[in-house]
Amino acid sequence: MAPVQEGTLTVTVLGLFRASRRVSGATVRASLPPVCPAARRHSLSPEPQAQVLTLQAGSLEELKSCTLRLVAYGKDFSGLRETPLGDLELTCAEMDWEADAAVMYNLQLNPARRRLKKSQSTQESLGSLKVCPSRPLGQLFILLQYQTQAQRIKVMVRKAENLAKLTRMPGAAHYVVINLRQGGKVICTKETKGASGSNAVWNAPFLFDLPAGDIVRLSLVLEFIVMQGRLYTKSCVLGRVLIGYEGPEAGQQHWKEMCDRGQVETARWHTLQPDTL
Repeated sequence: MAPVQEGTLTVTVLGLFRASRRVSGATVRASLPPVCPAARRHSLSPEPQAQVLTLQAGSLEELKSCTLRLVAYGKDFSGLRETPLGDLELTCAEMDWEADAAVMYNLQLNPARRRLKKSQSTQESLGSLKVCPSRPLGQLFILLQYQTQAQRIKVMVRKAENLAKLTRMPGAAHYVVINLRQGGKVICTKETKGASGSNAVWNAPFLFDLPAGDIVRLSLVLEFIVMQGRLYTKSCVLGRVLIGYEGPEAGQQHWKEMCDRGQVETARWHTLQPDTL
């Protein structure tokens, strides 16, 4: 969400997801009561580009008295009638509005108030409001060691530097979720404890057992997701780091260095990337 410019609030919706899959053909309606109580409707394109909503917001003080409400709708089986998927509300007074900066959230939608079939997964009511920030998100310092005889990887999440702030809530902490993925599927997950501050320190070691086979030929990737606080009972995704075959150049180099050096520990700084997956 961009700061107020000329009396408007710009909300960039990057995607709506059920479980881990993008929802196509969905509709998002946004309102900003009491300043802009009428809902603005916008259809999400099946293409993965950002979709922009602009709402009348008045002054910054007026904006802080508002609540941003987003409601997501999908099509029923006939494809003719809209059915609610869920909604979420953000209290503008609790957001950190800064000039030339954006606020990013990745939040679970509140389930729509309707009866669900017993076979319907609750994961189908999940959704995300994803907004790209215009400032650096910070860095993670990560140590890796390939323990060849045990066929496993030691991962240590050491510390962070210059983490962006998504909320003004006092005591909001950062924690890191680490996923080991193979071929896009998560096969193991670990999580650090919370640590506060923009230069958070965890020093948290974890061991990941690897599937059988040559590590160089396995389609493995380590995913580090930095979460912040527990705003509105849900955590906000600050950003992520990928290390492995599908990561950025820095992530691929760190993975290769880990494999080549065997028992020797290797450590690198990695820049957080926006949560646009």
